[in-house]
Amino acid sequence: MTQIISKLCLIGFAALMTACASGPPRHASVPDSSKPNLPAGVLAALPDRASFHQQDPRWAKHTLGGSGEALSSDGCLVTATAMALSNLGFTTNPGDLNARLKKQGGYNRQGWLVWSGIERVTGGRAKARFYKTADIAHVRACLADGFYPLVKFKLPSRRSHWAMVVQDRKNGLYVRDPMVTSTVPIPLSARASGIDAVRCVGVERV
Repeated sequence: MTQIISKLCLIGFAALMTACASGPPRHASVPDSSKPNLPAGVLAALPDRASFHQQDPRWAKHTLGGSGEALSSDGCLVTATAMALSNLGFTTNPGDLNARLKKQGGYNRQGWLVWSGIERVTGGRAKARFYKTADIAHVRACLADGFYPLVKFKLPSRRSHWAMVVQDRKNGLYVRDPMVTSTVPIPLSARASGIDAVRCVGVERV
């Protein structure tokens, strides 16, 4: 992603985050990562019902906040967050999410996404977790709590990129990547050798 989005890992929880916008449905279900009878080799998994591509023509040309950057080139974090929210039961997509955040002050003047925007656009239902270190233990803790981990990593071009984790397998993490068209989650190892940041989006269990 752009320099703007790559700076997100350096900002505190109260400051900045990816876009997410959606009104909460009447009954938003909370994924349960502790379900029994997981497939062989799968240590933990969350529902995988939503997959969006940031270059989808329905929203590819939409711009992010005040930055003027398009979702097609710089919307991986918005797209990953839209996938997480959709899987959590919120009705949204990257275009809708971006538009709602714009209306509710979900971006700062630099076009960065505000973490607290997640709560505002979901009526306080969805929560975001911020971690100072890029530790796989954080990813696993989020999966265990039903929160969708968003991980940042470097592409071969050295640009920063974000994807949503949906499974922890014996051979590594599996993700939905906003820049990859696939009917199934792909191994994170096929995209990166490690992660640079972790954020998680979910709904607290009552």
